Amino acid sequence: MKLCAFGPYRRELVLDFRILSSQPFFLIHGVTGAGKTSIFDAICYALYGEAATEGRTSRMLRNREARPEQDTYVELTFVVRGMRWRIRRNPEYERKAKRGERLVRQAAGVLLTRLKDDGEEQNWKKEGEVRAKIVSLLGFECKEFRQVVLLPQGEFRRFLMADTSARKEIMRVLFNTDIYQKLEEKLKARASGVNRDYEAILQQRELYLQEFGVSDEAAFAERQQAQAKEVAELAGLLSLKAAEKEKTAKELEHGRQLEALFLEDARAGQELVRAEQAAAGDHEQLARLTLAERAAALQDVCRQAQQAAQKARQRQQLLEKLTAQGRQARQEMEAAEKGRKQSEAEQPQREARREALVMKRRELQVAEGLRADRQQLKAAHAAFAKAEHERRELQRQGEALQKQLDALQAQLKETATAAADGEAAGLLVQNLQQAQREQELRALAEHHLSEAADKHAKKRAASQEAQERSAKAAEKLRHLRELLHEARAALLAENLADGEPCPVCGSLHHPQLARQIEEVVTDDMLQQQEEAWQGLEACREARQREEQQAASQLAACQAKLDALPAARDKQQLMHDLAAATVRLQAAEKASQRQLELNEALAQGRKQQSEWQQKQADSEKACQEAAAAEAAARARVTDKEAQVPADADPAVLRQQLVQEEEAVGQAEALAKKIQMRAQQTALAHEGLRADWKNAHQEYQQAAAEAEAAAHAFMSRLQEASFASVEEYEAALAGPWQDAAYRQTVKAGLEQHDKDLHAARDARQRSQSAIAGQERPQVTVLEQAYRQAEQAWQDIFARHGKAELVGKSFAKRAQELANLVEKSTALMDSYRCITSLSELASGKTGSRVSFQTYVLHSLLDDVMAMANERLLIMSRGQYELHAGERLSGNKQGGLDMEVFDHYSGYARPVATLSGGESFLASLALALGLADVVQAYAGGTRLDTMFIDEGFGTLDEDTLDVALKALFELQKSGRLIGIISHVEELRSRIPARLEVTKTRSGGSTARFVLGAAEE
Repeated sequence: MKLCAFGPYRRELVLDFRILSSQPFFLIHGVTGAGKTSIFDAICYALYGEAATEGRTSRMLRNREARPEQDTYVELTFVVRGMRWRIRRNPEYERKAKRGERLVRQAAGVLLTRLKDDGEEQNWKKEGEVRAKIVSLLGFECKEFRQVVLLPQGEFRRFLMADTSARKEIMRVLFNTDIYQKLEEKLKARASGVNRDYEAILQQRELYLQEFGVSDEAAFAERQQAQAKEVAELAGLLSLKAAEKEKTAKELEHGRQLEALFLEDARAGQELVRAEQAAAGDHEQLARLTLAERAAALQDVCRQAQQAAQKARQRQQLLEKLTAQGRQARQEMEAAEKGRKQSEAEQPQREARREALVMKRRELQVAEGLRADRQQLKAAHAAFAKAEHERRELQRQGEALQKQLDALQAQLKETATAAADGEAAGLLVQNLQQAQREQELRALAEHHLSEAADKHAKKRAASQEAQERSAKAAEKLRHLRELLHEARAALLAENLADGEPCPVCGSLHHPQLARQIEEVVTDDMLQQQEEAWQGLEACREARQREEQQAASQLAACQAKLDALPAARDKQQLMHDLAAATVRLQAAEKASQRQLELNEALAQGRKQQSEWQQKQADSEKACQEAAAAEAAARARVTDKEAQVPADADPAVLRQQLVQEEEAVGQAEALAKKIQMRAQQTALAHEGLRADWKNAHQEYQQAAAEAEAAAHAFMSRLQEASFASVEEYEAALAGPWQDAAYRQTVKAGLEQHDKDLHAARDARQRSQSAIAGQERPQVTVLEQAYRQAEQAWQDIFARHGKAELVGKSFAKRAQELANLVEKSTALMDSYRCITSLSELASGKTGSRVSFQTYVLHSLLDDVMAMANERLLIMSRGQYELHAGERLSGNKQGGLDMEVFDHYSGYARPVATLSGGESFLASLALALGLADVVQAYAGGTRLDTMFIDEGFGTLDEDTLDVALKALFELQKSGRLIGIISHVEELRSRIPARLEVTKTRSGGSTARFVLGAAEE
């Protein structure tokens, strides 16, 4: 179980109850107010959303000290019938918003999860679904759970003190006795249902008879026979009418076939006329189609001639264009060649300017290097001055550091003498402190010796008193035995006579008979005195053992005291210890100062070593700086000799840039002129080659165009076309389209085919009707309809009569079935009604089935409870059932307690606090046993008990715990919440609940007996 910011538990608390797998009995222990009951609240709230203690609402469960951003929740993982479940629930509370510092309301939420080894299987999030699922799993509502499984403060005795209705409701849920109530209701409903079925059968029989207008089954049978006779007569008449209808149908069919032949001849004549009309203009259309087909055969040749002529015209245009471009390219080439020659004449001037440009670059480089060297000379001079300054400063620091080291060595010599006394002073202080502790132990031993002496005196007095009481009891027992012996002898003497043998010694003479004593002694008195003496003797032995133990403790205390050193003056010891302490502190202070001086001296020597290294580095840096300054001065002197004194690098750089631009432009222009001359020459040569190719292609295309035109004219003459115009007229309009020509051709062919088909059809129809007379179909149809109507009338009458006959037969069978069913229902009604009245308590013992089962279950619960209650009450109390029958009314589930000491039964409400706790505990345990024992009931593997043990005395507590320890045999886990300290030493497994310094609480499991 995990809980966070819940009740007094501000931080997250994780309780793993699996640690109790081998300790099925544990104690939840802590001081009052530590938060023991909050553990119960967490379990009950996780399952049902309610606290275990009445009066604690869900809004009261959040820890008051919880931070605004801290979540409040309870998460419980539990096992029911081998299946693992986890439920997490949080109450409504105010928390910090995810954005900003304001507080928002956190709604109450719950999540129930069914767990498997391979992960989560199913979740429930709605409160109603979760509540129903928990009740289904555990078998309890929250109220019953608090009264049977989780017994918090104030709830523990409710089952014992509950009235009949409350106790009945608890047992109904625990043992699932609703099935018996449902059985009562089902029996009652079944009896009513059978009665309703019987009445329905009688009503159905009346309806069947009324349907045929008869009053009984005999009249129904007469009507059925008459109907069967009518059906037979109509069947014969129906056969005659069917023969007449078949004859007229055949005549009508022959007439219709002959009429169809005459109609087919008329249609064939009409089709022949239409085909002849459609083929009337086909000769002209065929001639036009033939002309277009001859022209279409020349289309490819015509197209080739046109394409050749078009190609010749394109080649001629290209040749003319190339001729013009060639003239222009020649002019451009001549101009570019002239410019090239002029550029070659100016080449020496350009080379002289390039050489002058090189000289200017060298002069600029020397001028710029001179400036950089002058800056380096200035920097080198500054570096040398800085290095010299640092060397002198280090020299002064070294002199000051040497003075500090000399001072530290002088102080170290002064503190060495004072620190040398530290070891002697420390040893003296230890000896004095040891003496002081020994004196304290001696005082404590003297105190223990005084207490042991007082205890021994008391135990010795108690032992002597117990010995005297035992001696008196023994003396009294001896006296009673003597009196009883004398009384028996006197009783024997009363029946003795001379001459008769004595039953004890056999003598025949009785010279001195025992006399009757006045004090009466019975065997019971003797037994009571023996028991009293045995008790006092056991007390004497116990007191004697205690005296011996006290004497041993006294001797041990004396031996311990003797082993300690003799007593010393306490004031003198304290004075010596104070003086030694002052001496030790002074030595320790001197020693500490010595350590500090040594550390300072070591640090100073380290600084001196570092100074020496820095001094060497500084000397080296001065030498390097002087060398660098001399080298920079030499470079400046050398470069000043190479350039004029007034040479300015900026002016030289500007002149160099301008000259470089001018030279570059001149070079670029010369290259451009050269490139232009080459390009124009190449372009001219390319155009000459292109013109030659185009001229050859033009000549070839012109020849091909002339040959194609000659071929086309030859084909025109072969196709009988006098001119090109006649050829083009043949393909004018849609006739140039091949698809159109194909459509016209197909139409002509179809007309010819239709004409031949129409002529053949007319010839066949004329042959079919040759020598036949056209029938009167209307007369034949009228005769058939009359015969059909006559047959249908008889058929309808026969069908109706036959249907009525079948209805008679069906109702006759149904009436027979109703008689059979009514007999069976009457027998069933008598049986079920008897069972229903017995189960509802109307007959027999007049106790309902459910109440009878609850009485039996309560008897079993009380029987199991009494096995423990008799032990815990030392045989005094036993639970009995109250009055269950009062007149003709059903009794309840009342209980009363029978007091074996008084011999009377009394209400359970008259028990004292401790007695009612024992009775409630025994009843709860007995209830758990019976619930688990009954098949189909809820298994109770865990029980929790909150307080109640504080009301028991020591002996009763011991008896109650022994009864609880017996439950370990059944493997049931019992958790007890109590602040009684004695339980910690008796219960090895504990959940210790403690308060923290911050005001909250925490808890942890502890295994093992608690220390006293």
